[in-house]
Amino acid sequence: MHEDLMRKLAEFEPTEMPVLSVYLDARPQATGGSPGIRSGAIVLKDRLHEIEKTYRPRGDDLDSFMADREKIEEFFNREISPATSGLIIFACSAENLWEEIEVGAELENEVTVDKVPSLFQLAKMLDEHDTAVVAVVDTSTARFFVTRFGKLKEVDAPDDPNAKMFRKRSMGGWKQTKYQRNIDNNRDDFSKAIVKDLEDLIRKVDAKNLIIAGDEIAVTLLQNNLSQKTREILYDYVLRIDMKTPRLDIKEEVRELFEEIEREDARVQADKLVGAVRGGGLGVAGVNPTRQALENGQVETLLLDPQTENLDEETRNELIRLATTSGAGVEMVENHEKFAALDGVGGFLRYKI
Repeated sequence: MHEDLMRKLAEFEPTEMPVLSVYLDARPQATGGSPGIRSGAIVLKDRLHEIEKTYRPRGDDLDSFMADREKIEEFFNREISPATSGLIIFACSAENLWEEIEVGAELENEVTVDKVPSLFQLAKMLDEHDTAVVAVVDTSTARFFVTRFGKLKEVDAPDDPNAKMFRKRSMGGWKQTKYQRNIDNNRDDFSKAIVKDLEDLIRKVDAKNLIIAGDEIAVTLLQNNLSQKTREILYDYVLRIDMKTPRLDIKEEVRELFEEIEREDARVQADKLVGAVRGGGLGVAGVNPTRQALENGQVETLLLDPQTENLDEETRNELIRLATTSGAGVEMVENHEKFAALDGVGGFLRYKI
């Protein structure tokens, strides 16, 4: 879904009309002179006023900007879900461009105008917040959650109407063995039903990752019944979450796990790229060599250090645009000394020329 939007924006043809890219922190301020006021509101007001002055006297470009300004302010000032931490908007009235995204993760306030959309923060969000499914299970119940862009939404999960069958009771003699076998069979049947609904959900939302949480017996049964394709997106680490845990607490545990996983994945990718460059393999590093490889369609995955000083915003946006339009992935790598020494820019290659 958001990958399709990213590609659509990357393929947007440059225009002489103003293209607004808006990233705003939508959280109310907890302190300061105006508690309760969203921090992004002040930035939005000031930046739109500054930008407006650059389009005087009146012309088609100003008309397009003013139409977008009115729509953006109206959108930002409406009631926003408490689960929303940030807002992303791309707008150009003259070119019929309007895209809006509400996210549950923090954003840096940024309001820019250019000939094309500014994609860096969106690319960073896509890298750090892949769509994932979280299943919290015990031997008789399941809760399913979908996380997108930092938001965790609970969806309908199947509950076995015969859940009482799964409660162990103390029984003596041979009857206990027979009853235990019945419980185990029913648990396995329930697990298989859960897996079917779980895999249907994964396909529906096009999830890239799966996290299973719950008690050890239920998790093991579920894992044993997963298809090979689903196992490929399953994280090995299992969260121990009680079935009655509130959604917001689950969201926090999942957020911390995803951040840890993303950091480790970025580190591994950077290590591999440094090795590929050293060995003369399928790797490229440095701003100009990477740009050339992107223009040739050679790059499989673009790696960027968000903190690098070797890229201005225009060049960074251009690299992301080239990667997206050529079907390459984008991976953000932070705090990696050896990758930073390669200008903080590089990529894995599909082939060498």
